[in-house]
Amino acid sequence: MVAAFALLALAGALMPAQGVTVGQVTLRFPSPAALMAEGADVAEVNPDSTMARLQQSSQIVGLRSTIDSLKFYKRFTTSDVSRIHFPDGDYTFFDSLFAALRDAAATRNIRILHYGDSQIEMDRISSTFRQSLQARYGGMGAGILPPVQTIPTFTVSQSSSGLSRYVCYGDSTQPRAPHRRYGLLATCAQANGASTFTARASSGKRVQPLARKYQKVTLLVGNSQAGFSATCKGVKRNLPNAVRGVSLLQWEFADSLTSLSLTMNGSADVYGIALEGKNGVSVTNVPMRGCSGTIFTRIDSAILGQCYRKMTVDLIIMQYGGNMMPSISSDKAISNYMAAIAKQLQYIRKLYPQARILFIGPSDMSKRVNGKLQSYPYLSKMNASLKKTVLDNHAAYWDMFAVMGGENSMISWVSHQPAWAGPDYVHFTEAGAEKIAKVLSKAFLTHYDFFMLRSRCNASLVKQFMESGVN
Repeated sequence: MVAAFALLALAGALMPAQGVTVGQVTLRFPSPAALMAEGADVAEVNPDSTMARLQQSSQIVGLRSTIDSLKFYKRFTTSDVSRIHFPDGDYTFFDSLFAALRDAAATRNIRILHYGDSQIEMDRISSTFRQSLQARYGGMGAGILPPVQTIPTFTVSQSSSGLSRYVCYGDSTQPRAPHRRYGLLATCAQANGASTFTARASSGKRVQPLARKYQKVTLLVGNSQAGFSATCKGVKRNLPNAVRGVSLLQWEFADSLTSLSLTMNGSADVYGIALEGKNGVSVTNVPMRGCSGTIFTRIDSAILGQCYRKMTVDLIIMQYGGNMMPSISSDKAISNYMAAIAKQLQYIRKLYPQARILFIGPSDMSKRVNGKLQSYPYLSKMNASLKKTVLDNHAAYWDMFAVMGGENSMISWVSHQPAWAGPDYVHFTEAGAEKIAKVLSKAFLTHYDFFMLRSRCNASLVKQFMESGVN
């Protein structure tokens, strides 16, 4: 063993720092000094203290006056790493959304769509965020479900028959429709003749309590032929005439449900089935494996706009960037991606200007560079570019990369006990996803609490204080 180590040390000492190129492959061997310094230049991030500090910063204890409160919120909205960044630093950007949330329990459904990549699969992040909002503002149910579910979630177990599924994201193995009528979940299921959809609340311990039950069922269909009908709990709804656009078939029940069977007859595009309360908050989880967030322009604008309007969507969350990172190796590549993201934001805002948009940036991601585990070389720059692009296009930004701890924080998240991220150094574990979701929820609710304080104060005086040099 000693001889083997000696030979390895000799090879490392003689190998050029830039490596030796053989054909298309570059061979590198770390020097003894590099091995001794392994990890020395990687910033240590303590994820426990980082998460605890972020959660504590969102709590106000014993504030003595309105001025104390304003000072807290000013510090939070201008410098806290977990804050939501708003265009032009406008802390009133979400006021219309917050006003609707304030009265949601008694007035109507507030619908939030959480789009993302595989980081949110299985209802991760969305489920904790949903529970936090429903507990505060009322509401129940898991939101809008796809008519055909190919990736199980820990919230709802569902099945279907007689439906042909199409999606506009993913690789070439995913089925594409011969049209662009994909709907608000970026998917479409074709119903012809008799078809069924069943759903029931999962029994696992990971299901958030308020997501288990619902009192209202809404079926979203489009391009329906005359006579299309659907039956839920023995109650039949039908569309006697052909409808080219989007239609809603709805059922309300006095008692809450935990399971249902929906039967359909006729021809139509099925876009989703919403399981919600009669009022309150509804949060829909829309994971798109392999997607980088550039697919919205592939969806028919008339159909997508009608879906948003008929379902009165209030907030659209877009969580992307991670799938793009492995292909980013230059400033030009970042610029091209920013142009594509800007196009998506402009497309959604044009067809549905009523909704607010919150973009959640990518997490830290690690890979080996010259044999050393570290953040992707262009990740920090891409995150900064994403933030600027989103804000320039009149949308809000939540910096998940900074919340985790910045560069090389993923390494600490993987080594944390229990692990907060998986061995691929890309995806959160369920425990890590819950941690991130709790910080997101607290940040969102802190901005809401600031809105509530401002609603009780003189607006001009609040504005004067926020623009002053007082901290």
